[in-house]
Amino acid sequence: MSTLPPVLAISGSDSSGGAGMQADLKTMIACGVFGMSAITALTAQNTTGVRSIQDTKPEILADQIDMVFEDIPPLAVKIGMVSATDIIDTIADRLTFHHATNIVLDPVMVATSGAKLISDDAIAALTGRLFPMATVVTPNIPEAEVLTDALIHDQEDMEAAARRIVDKFGCAALVKGGHGTEDANDVLAETDGTVTWFEETRVDNPNTHGTGCTLSSAIASYLAQGDSLPKAIKHAKKYLTGALKAQLDLGHGSGPMDHLWKYR
Repeated sequence: MSTLPPVLAISGSDSSGGAGMQADLKTMIACGVFGMSAITALTAQNTTGVRSIQDTKPEILADQIDMVFEDIPPLAVKIGMVSATDIIDTIADRLTFHHATNIVLDPVMVATSGAKLISDDAIAALTGRLFPMATVVTPNIPEAEVLTDALIHDQEDMEAAARRIVDKFGCAALVKGGHGTEDANDVLAETDGTVTWFEETRVDNPNTHGTGCTLSSAIASYLAQGDSLPKAIKHAKKYLTGALKAQLDLGHGSGPMDHLWKYR
C-alpha cells in the first residue's frame, strides 16, 4: 500500500497536449504527486493557435470540484486560464466551501502578442474573488503590467510590480521574467514583505508552449509535498528549465516541452 500527495488542477483542456490540463497533469506526475482535474473549457488548438473554445457549464464545473474534494481532498490547487465571470464565481464558491489551501493561480490574461485574452469584467472577477484566496499568483510581465497599470522595463520594475500586486490583492506574487530580454529571472514578493529573486539562465528554445501552466503546476506540486513557497518555486523552476533543455521539437508552431525529461 502507498499514497501520494493529491493536487487538483482547475484549467482548460489543450487538444495538442502541450498546455492547459494536459500539461498540468503531466507536470504533476513528473513532480511526484497525484494529479486530479476540473476542466473549465474545451479548446481546439495546436502549436499554431486556437480554433475554438467551449466553456464548461458552471454546474458541471462545480460538480467536478465537489467530487474531488469529497473523496480525495487535494493538498494544493492550481488554477489556470478562466475566461468567464460565472466560471470564476463557481471556482471561488466551491474552493471557499471546501476550505482549499495552497492555491496557485496562473492569471492567463495576455497573449504573447500583447492581446488581452479575457474581458475586463472577467479580470475584475478574477482579481476580486480568486486573487485574495491565492497563496501565490504567477503573472508574466505583460500580465503584471495589466494588474499594476504600469510598464515594466527592468528588474527594478519587476520587483516594484510584485510588491504592488501584494499590496493591492493581498496574495504573494511571482512576477516571471521570461518575457524580458535578460536571463529568465523571476521575483517573489510575499505578504510579510519578503522579496526573493530566482535566477536562471535563459534556455535557447523556441518551443515554449505551456511554460506558464507547467511552472504553476510544479509549484503546486511541491507545496503539496510540504515545501515552503520559496523552496517550491526554486524546485519548480529547476524542473521547468530541465523540460526546456530537453529540446523537444513537435509541431509547426511554438511546440510543447518534454514534461517527463527526468525519466528519459
